[in-house]
Amino acid sequence: MAVRHEVENLVRRGNIFYWRPRIPSCFMSCPSGSRLSLSLQLSDHKKAQVIARRLNLRLAELKQERREFMSTREQLQKLFSHIRDQFLDDLENISIMAKRHGRAGDVIEMELDLEAGWAYELLAKFGTRDLTLEGDCPGLAFLLTHDVPLSHVAAIKSNFLGELKIARSAGFEERIRVLMSSFDIPDTVLNREKAMTQFFEARAAALLTIDERHALVDKSKSEFTRERHTEAVPVAPVKAAQPAPLSATVVEQLPFSSEPVLVDGPEGSLPYLDLTPRQKENNSKIQPEDDRKPQRVVPVADFEEECEKLIKNMGTEWEPTTASDAMALVRMFKTVLEEHGVQHSGQIEQFHIGKLRLHFNDIPVNWGKSPRMRAMSAPDLRDEGRKLREAAERSGEKAKVGLSAATIRKHFGNLQHFLKHLRGHGFEIESWTFEGLRPRKPKAGEVRLQQYKPSPQDLASVFSSPIYTGSLNFDRGRKKPGPHVFHDAVYFLPLMFTYLGARRSEFAGLAIDDIARDEHGVVVLVRNNDLRRLKNVQSDRKLPLPDELIRLGFLEYYSAIKSLGYKALFPDLFSDKTDNDPGDRFYDVFIPIMQEALGERMWGRALHAFRHGMADTLKQAGVSEAVIDDMFGVQELATAVQHNIAVVAIVFNNNAYGNVLRDQKQTYSGRYIGSDLTNPDFVKLGESFGAKSYRATSPSELKAMLTEALELNAPVLIEVPIEKGSEASPWPFIHPAPPVA
Repeated sequence: MAVRHEVENLVRRGNIFYWRPRIPSCFMSCPSGSRLSLSLQLSDHKKAQVIARRLNLRLAELKQERREFMSTREQLQKLFSHIRDQFLDDLENISIMAKRHGRAGDVIEMELDLEAGWAYELLAKFGTRDLTLEGDCPGLAFLLTHDVPLSHVAAIKSNFLGELKIARSAGFEERIRVLMSSFDIPDTVLNREKAMTQFFEARAAALLTIDERHALVDKSKSEFTRERHTEAVPVAPVKAAQPAPLSATVVEQLPFSSEPVLVDGPEGSLPYLDLTPRQKENNSKIQPEDDRKPQRVVPVADFEEECEKLIKNMGTEWEPTTASDAMALVRMFKTVLEEHGVQHSGQIEQFHIGKLRLHFNDIPVNWGKSPRMRAMSAPDLRDEGRKLREAAERSGEKAKVGLSAATIRKHFGNLQHFLKHLRGHGFEIESWTFEGLRPRKPKAGEVRLQQYKPSPQDLASVFSSPIYTGSLNFDRGRKKPGPHVFHDAVYFLPLMFTYLGARRSEFAGLAIDDIARDEHGVVVLVRNNDLRRLKNVQSDRKLPLPDELIRLGFLEYYSAIKSLGYKALFPDLFSDKTDNDPGDRFYDVFIPIMQEALGERMWGRALHAFRHGMADTLKQAGVSEAVIDDMFGVQELATAVQHNIAVVAIVFNNNAYGNVLRDQKQTYSGRYIGSDLTNPDFVKLGESFGAKSYRATSPSELKAMLTEALELNAPVLIEVPIEKGSEASPWPFIHPAPPVA
């Protein structure tokens, strides 16, 4: 949604400011009530205000300027000759292509030129006023006076209406200004009207000069030229030609019509028209010209406003990140369309979607993170990618250019939504397909193979940083060793990612109410809340809070945050000034700390891969997949091995949640559920981390192994298998009974 600011005509869409003034009525060639839409290509509010004020002042000056006349008739003549000669050259190119397709002598091709030529002649004589070409219309009288066959009037009208719409567009006016500038003609409203007349007269003259260009055509077969080439041949009624779409001759250097099929020609010249014969439509389905509804289109300049409407329609079905991605895609598509001269939705073709796909291959990977790049045009953005490639070749590194297959699939998905939105609201748009353009989605097995699986050493390097071992202070000193350990998002989230595996935003956006307790203990409810939404329905789940987080003070942290009145579990990731994703905010804080603390040991993979690494290590140690999610605290052993911390870990393995099993037996009459486990071979597990590991089957063996372990001055794991249900209650030892008096 566009947000208006203090300065007149200044609006903001997303992060970019636009100047959108209403065009003054003195500019007679512009549609009444229309607006300009100029991107200021910056997001700084103060700079945008300064520029907008200057533009408003210049607009006011233009309203007061005296209308000037053209300097000399020679300037008009030069302008006319230039347009005519250039158009004749382009028509000659089309004739050459027609010869290749074997249609150089086709009378229909000649009649198409003549119909378009008379349409231009009407524009030259009557300007941009509306003509019905019916009844007592002066335009019809003009055509009949010049012996234009009545059977071709419908086709001429079709061409006239198409060109009239173009002539009234801001893009056509800019084209006229460029021509005037090249011939030193002052830019005034009256001069533009005269230049426009010369433009149409030159094109009409080029199209109506057919003798040389259509020399192979039998002129006696056309109503336009029959009387000049025959005398005694009776004239039979000729069926009116199908109203022709705007031919390629109509769109030279004004690529506003989407109906011709164009093939790229030499640089700077008119695109070639594909003259391959097509299957004719059933005439019964063609409505009479008078019954056809006017074409409803959306100007490309207003695509962002339409995207905002789409986002509003999607409501809660889209996360803020999805809405942001959709807007970014629409802005990129808009720059590609503008590059190819597309003015509105009715001119979008499959060709332009293909150009967008090629555009994806040549732009910087991180273009969306740079306000400067987001404001670039499509050619400038590709040029930025070219510079990155050249720099990478010189340094021998891989260029960060070209979007990934997953990102392209995401962009095409958003484009599908946007185009359907336009069509659903009744706007004209050609059918489209992404077949042959959208990258194939990999199968689940292929995705798992591509996922990075960090080793225990990777994880150990993260958890040996000052965040966990102690930092100097909470601000900049967080990166440096010190005596303080601070409990916040940067401390707890990496632990939660490691134990439970989740997307950043899922845990970073947790609310206080998402921490709860069920019959098994404390749980984390991953669900939609007021702070963020889940990616899909399948993401809604309940996860057990690992014992290690409880040991490290997570519940005390939770109580403190709740007592302060926060709704978010990690309020340091939220701001009342921005709507940034909390997962991105976490990365913004966490990554710089890790880079300074670890240096070359910095692990550059996404934190979501923590779970893949843990699962991979446990699988190699023989742990079943059903048990992996219930394993907590294993990476501490990796830390001990990496730093040779002489800690001895004793695992009393009863293959159960002992306390839960005892409670179910004593309190719930032996109704057991979820308390039995199938544990791994802990000796092999410890050895897989590089720790000396033993198994003690009696108290005497445990005593001997513990003595030996303490003498090794290295990390050691000792497993003590015990019978399930044989453990004694710890409470008599924790709270012994008072002595009997």
